[in-house]
Amino acid sequence: MDIIIKTENVTKIFNPGMSDEVKAITDVSIEIKRGEVVVLKGPSGSGKTTLLSLIGCITRPTEGRVIVNGKNVAKLQERFLTGIRQKTFGFVFQQFNLIRSISVIENIMLPLYPTNIKLSAIKKRAESIMEKLGISNKKDFKVQRLSGGEQQRAAIARSLINEPEIILADEPTAHLDTNLSEEIMRIFQRLNEDGKTIVIATHDPFIYERQFIQRTIEMRDGVVKNILNKNHDV
Repeated sequence: MDIIIKTENVTKIFNPGMSDEVKAITDVSIEIKRGEVVVLKGPSGSGKTTLLSLIGCITRPTEGRVIVNGKNVAKLQERFLTGIRQKTFGFVFQQFNLIRSISVIENIMLPLYPTNIKLSAIKKRAESIMEKLGISNKKDFKVQRLSGGEQQRAAIARSLINEPEIILADEPTAHLDTNLSEEIMRIFQRLNEDGKTIVIATHDPFIYERQFIQRTIEMRDGVVKNILNKNHDV
């Protein structure tokens, strides 16, 4: 199984040289194989969300290399990074980041609006994803009419609209009860069975103790403390 994501001696410093300088992660080197489900585990402030954003080309490292599909993305110009984000990654955020003033289906379609794909094709793709996630009957609802679990499913649907290879999720069960968290994790398991590589940042043992999680990378104070391979057949 080939390596789809790799970081080499990555350090990220926010506000370098200033009084509020923060070294978020230090000298982090990890590898993630294509088709794996990996959890970045750690408490608040451990650096897991920063590492997730570096992997997803949202932020750049201060030092080191971030390699996605064999390409070092750390030094690429923003216009190239935008293309990589659009084609490679689906993002699921802790706060859902849905736009409340538009409908659910419009939220899901939003990432493809800047592309050359026809609107009718985008809509058809969105409807297909909503059906798979069990929210077809909510497509014309405004976001504020959805439950927390429905909002998270809408957020996952939005992350899938660009048919990404990699799903990056930051604390995806943070605002959900146990039953809804169970539903969301079943969705991630199905996505992995469909071939998606999934990286989840979390401090929730409900997630990292799941049987389908193949590895956990434990972080603390910005460094990798431990990597646990569950030795699943993948």
